[in-house]
Amino acid sequence: MSDHYSSFLRTHEEDVVRAWVDEIYADSRINLTTLVPYAQLVDHLPDILDELGHLLDKTADDAEIQEATRRLRSLAQVRFRQGAMIDEVARELMILRKILGQFLWREGLSTAVDLWELRDALKRADTFFDEMIVQVILIYATSYRPPVETRSSIWPPPRRRDPTR
Repeated sequence: MSDHYSSFLRTHEEDVVRAWVDEIYADSRINLTTLVPYAQLVDHLPDILDELGHLLDKTADDAEIQEATRRLRSLAQVRFRQGAMIDEVARELMILRKILGQFLWREGLSTAVDLWELRDALKRADTFFDEMIVQVILIYATSYRPPVETRSSIWPPPRRRDPTR
């Protein structure tokens, strides 16, 4: 297993973060910049980039990608506590996906990397970000659910019959 993508992402981490922050600040649909100080806004990016680089280097399958995103679900938990809306966190991840795609394409074209390998890496990156968005949805859904203690859950609850019939 090479560390081509991990090394690339470590080398360009500052550039990725800067490009990502610029887009976050420019997007009027995202209010994170008023909710969260800069340091907290970018705090999770090194972990995401490290995990993604590792997954790309080892040509991870879908199951490995899903497990990795579960380990990174703290981003969604932190954003929820900070008062960010679910669509803001999803857009945050969508912008990061776009930025990383641009960086990976530029790297692939400038170093004459095998384009089939690059295409596969981009597909794994897309799967990674899709799974990150799934984690955001799960965290928000469970955080808004009223706490109810039960021995077993039945959903949907049985329908009540109309007594007038």
